[in-house]
Amino acid sequence: MRSNTLIKILLVVICVAEGCFAFGQSTRQERRLIMEGNKLYVGRKFKEASGKYEEALKVNGNSAGAKYNLGLSQIRQVTNPKDSSEKSLKLLDGAKKNLSEVASMAKTKPGLAAKANYNLGNLEFNTDKYKEAIDYYKQALRIDPNDNAARKNLRIAQLKNQNQNKDQNKDQNKDQNKDQNKDQNKDQNKDQNKDQNKDQNKDQNKDQNKDQNKNQEKNINDQTASQILQAIDNKESQTRARVNRANKGEKANGAAGRNKRW
Repeated sequence: MRSNTLIKILLVVICVAEGCFAFGQSTRQERRLIMEGNKLYVGRKFKEASGKYEEALKVNGNSAGAKYNLGLSQIRQVTNPKDSSEKSLKLLDGAKKNLSEVASMAKTKPGLAAKANYNLGNLEFNTDKYKEAIDYYKQALRIDPNDNAARKNLRIAQLKNQNQNKDQNKDQNKDQNKDQNKDQNKDQNKDQNKDQNKDQNKDQNKDQNKDQNKNQEKNINDQTASQILQAIDNKESQTRARVNRANKGEKANGAAGRNKRW
């Protein structure tokens, strides 16, 4: 629906554009070329029409009518305003350049300048650049406050711009929440791994200390047992020594008794 409205307005403008210049300020050849271009345009031969307008500009480089009509014919050669091919981008850039030059002629060509701003707004609107479209529609209304088509498209562009901003904010919040959740999960996993490693190290140190203490206790018990056995051995040795000494004493006394004279 938006494209049909745009095409209808362009066709109306192009048909009256041949009257957008004063005959005293143009040459007969320029007028003839522009009218030939208009006939080709109406016959939907936009490329051939562009050639006629370019010829007219060679005759008079300041021809507002030729620039305006050339800009429109360049737009009509692009079937999809969102086409990003090199050919389409070149045509649309050329259209913007020609229409922008006419749009700045508000003092000398107010009617044509208003239409140029309007069509520049349509170009931006059809590529979802609603903020830029709003600026062009407002400029068209400044030059021609009675331009109802510009006023209508201005309201539509403002609504589209509001919805676009809402969607952008929604997507931005969605991405922000996604990043926050991602960072939160990352930190949570980091803390979990940290606690897990901490507990694991704690358990390892606990087991290691337990085994170490166990080994130490075993070493102590072994050492204590050795000391006890050694003490027993020493005590037995001392006891045997006393018994041996006592036995030796008794033998000595017995021998002395046998040798005693009565």
